[in-house]
Amino acid sequence: MLEEVFSSIIEKVDLTAIDKFETLLKKSITTAVIPSSDPKPFIETISFKFGPLLEGLDTFSKNKGKDKAQVLGTDLLLTILEGLQFEVDESECFLLFQLRKLGRFRKREKEFLEELKRLWKEYPQYELSDGEFSRTLKSLMREKLILYRKGNIQINTSFIIRYRID
Repeated sequence: MLEEVFSSIIEKVDLTAIDKFETLLKKSITTAVIPSSDPKPFIETISFKFGPLLEGLDTFSKNKGKDKAQVLGTDLLLTILEGLQFEVDESECFLLFQLRKLGRFRKREKEFLEELKRLWKEYPQYELSDGEFSRTLKSLMREKLILYRKGNIQINTSFIIRYRID
């Protein structure tokens, strides 16, 4: 299962340092430790270290020039999340890519929206209205990619994904 995920992601990515990108993927996406008496052997369990992946994507996003870093980083993140079968769109990936430097710190929703409004002037293809922005944050929270509570946003740095094996 894991090798299929890696190959589907790598097929869609166009980078010069593809071997380093593959190393980053293998560090970020691993098989979770399962006890010997697993009550559900028909479910694949994957550990996803999202925080380190976002930090590593920062270097790859500058691969084709600093002016294209935002677009390339967003596209890379979208490819990875789609490979892991998350249902996200480009605007959501743009938001997540902007949160990459946040680490374990929190950010207020209003401050983040103000930052994004400045960025949306340069990248209008990712622009969201205020209502769409709030719905997008809640959607990302439901996907467990961010922790969102009382107007505070924080990256969910590591979590478990479970897939049913047919």
